[in-house]
Amino acid sequence: MTKGNDMKSVPVLLALFCATLANAADAPRRPANVEIIDEVALPKGKTRLDFDKDLNVTTRTSEDETITEYRLKGKLYKMVVKPNNGTPAYILIDDKGEGKFVRAGEAGTKIAVPMWVLLTW
Repeated sequence: MTKGNDMKSVPVLLALFCATLANAADAPRRPANVEIIDEVALPKGKTRLDFDKDLNVTTRTSEDETITEYRLKGKLYKMVVKPNNGTPAYILIDDKGEGKFVRAGEAGTKIAVPMWVLLTW
């Protein structure tokens, strides 16, 4: 680079710096009376252990693959399959709660997690 080219970039950098400062000045401020809470509030009378009891994770290993199963209240909703031959792991998700698993986690696919079943009967 020549000295002339270096001097041409100084006004551009100065303009970007000023724009950054202007945006930072416009950022909303947190009110002084707001308390930051680290943990998500649990329902009254419940503890974190009450929710963890319903979640069960089991790992099965065979000669060909390792399967990790995730169950909530006894219902299988996700499996992570990791082949032992070095190919990438993939995820099977029961996205509707019907027992039909859809393969996710491949290149180019989008995983929409978490998926919640709100009502069942």
